Amino acid sequence: MNQIQIRHAKPSDHQDIITVIPHWWGGRDLRSSVPKLFLIHFGSSSFIAEKDGLLAGFLIGFMSQSFPDQGYIHFVGVRPDLRRYGLARQLYHCFFDVCKKQSRTVVRSCTAVSNKLSVDFHRRMGFSLEPGEIYVDDLPVTPGYLHEDDQKVLFKKQLKGDSPNGN
Repeated sequence: MNQIQIRHAKPSDHQDIITVIPHWWGGRDLRSSVPKLFLIHFGSSSFIAEKDGLLAGFLIGFMSQSFPDQGYIHFVGVRPDLRRYGLARQLYHCFFDVCKKQSRTVVRSCTAVSNKLSVDFHRRMGFSLEPGEIYVDDLPVTPGYLHEDDQKVLFKKQLKGDSPNGN
């Protein structure tokens, strides 16, 4: 596999991201989950991966204003043909490094209860599952997380060590 370059996100990356979302998510239209606003205001904590000049993956993350010890990973995608090569792991570690530089010790994220691959990935990355109000398929679920009909599995990772990738 040719080398993948990872850089900070820019507002000009928005069109590329929203163009691939339906394809990368098997036809699900989640484009409204990634407004350009995130790339305008959180480019220094969001990342773009490129291979041969084309979008290979992305991570949209930010530092919480409400919880000064926390960073939040909002949305992550990897091109389907590049999955299982560690690219998502690399993107997460880029975000962890930014969090550590800003004295953030906790990273939070969430996923749809139906997204078993994401649940498994977060567990492998060392995230713990947060308690939920109900259980679905043996997973703790928080109903109404983002809107009334939204059920999410919530994750938390405690960052360790002072060195990059020392989690």
